[in-house]
Amino acid sequence: MDIRTSGYEQAIQYAAILIDYANKNNQQFDELLIERNRYGAVWLHLAVRPKDNRRKVLFMIT
Repeated sequence: MDIRTSGYEQAIQYAAILIDYANKNNQQFDELLIERNRYGAVWLHLAVRPKDNRRKVLFMIT
């Protein structure tokens, strides 16, 4: 899932919401990335992979 945000602060707020939701509902995810593209847009990316490759969480600001 990709979410375009208004900046790093909003991306971090959405990331916190997603992590909280995952923990409360016992859901697992693999990647949580925050990145800025060459046009200046800040994106939050959440990835879920197959059951064998779960709960590897990665935060990146590029």
